[in-house]
Amino acid sequence: MDKRNQKLRNMLQMALLRLKEKDTLKKIELSWGENKEIIEVDSKNPLQLIFQEQTFKREFLPQFLEKKLENKERAEIKIIERGTVIKLSLLPSDVKMEINTQDQQTQHTRPPEFGTRQNFIRAGEAQELLKTLDIMSPEGQIKADKRRKYFQVDRFVELIDEIIKDHPDDKKFSILDCGCGKSYLSFVLNYWLTEKKRVPCRVIGIDENSEVIEKSKKIQKKLGYNNMEFRQGKIMDFKPSYPIDMVLSLHACDTATDEALALGIYLKSKYIIAVPCCQAALHNKINFTPWEGIDRHRVFHNRLADIFTDGVRVSALEAKNYRVSVVEYVSPLETPKNIMLRATSGYPQPGAGERLKNLKKQVSREIPLENFLKTFKQL
Repeated sequence: MDKRNQKLRNMLQMALLRLKEKDTLKKIELSWGENKEIIEVDSKNPLQLIFQEQTFKREFLPQFLEKKLENKERAEIKIIERGTVIKLSLLPSDVKMEINTQDQQTQHTRPPEFGTRQNFIRAGEAQELLKTLDIMSPEGQIKADKRRKYFQVDRFVELIDEIIKDHPDDKKFSILDCGCGKSYLSFVLNYWLTEKKRVPCRVIGIDENSEVIEKSKKIQKKLGYNNMEFRQGKIMDFKPSYPIDMVLSLHACDTATDEALALGIYLKSKYIIAVPCCQAALHNKINFTPWEGIDRHRVFHNRLADIFTDGVRVSALEAKNYRVSVVEYVSPLETPKNIMLRATSGYPQPGAGERLKNLKKQVSREIPLENFLKTFKQL
């Protein structure tokens, strides 16, 4: 083996060490002269690569490239990760390595467009993501009718980033999105963690609707997010094969919010995030006697019931040693369902058990979250 090939192999081994136990590799591009070839990542197994019809393990990439380029005097190899491009330039008697990230501020010289915010998800950096999610036009402009959506996804990342700052950047972060729907926010969060913060993560989305699961799979394939998977199924049937660090429930319908909260508690997840949508489960069980002067108006009745239901959820989480913050996710003008619950485990809350006990007296001691939790323990 000549010195150039030995240096190439050493550099490729270094590149593979960066990718160890990560699912961030998108593809590998080879070029020499007018020729260009692509090695793809197997969508079913990110540790396998595909070249034309040949499949081989990622660990054998150095040998494969060495053989492929052995007679080429000059060539270029681009190892394209999420957020990083490693470029190896083969010269007649040497190999040069260059690592470029997407953190360059030169892409942000333009101020944010009116009606948007770009504190976390920058349009100049996240074009592939935003175009795939149909938030950005093919020309690179935020669509006028999607500016609110763009604001929401940026605000969502901000609220999540605030509470996970104590998570080690080198420790894999696992996320379960319950009732994921089209999974827009999960895709954005995955982008933020893998491409911007360089946190290795894996994301599972589950939903009973087969159509939204298929749509999510198509977006995943287009973006090359091999660390994400989507399953059709019920929250109550979910059984993880590894610890889940965060459980999400974002505008999940019917009883899905309480199911997700119960699952997060049952799995001992560090973080539980919910934007409650349906609060109907307790509406007809709440004792409104203390507020009968207000409750006689239907609009007030419904709003009191919503607030009471979410208040019970917060108290139930606190009784399980979760510290909970309640924030407005977006303006009430955007949607009345704008409350986000952010819970972090490991923080005993003095008096939480007594507060929950008092609240349960107002609903005949029936709390859906606790009932679902009992079901999980019995499975």
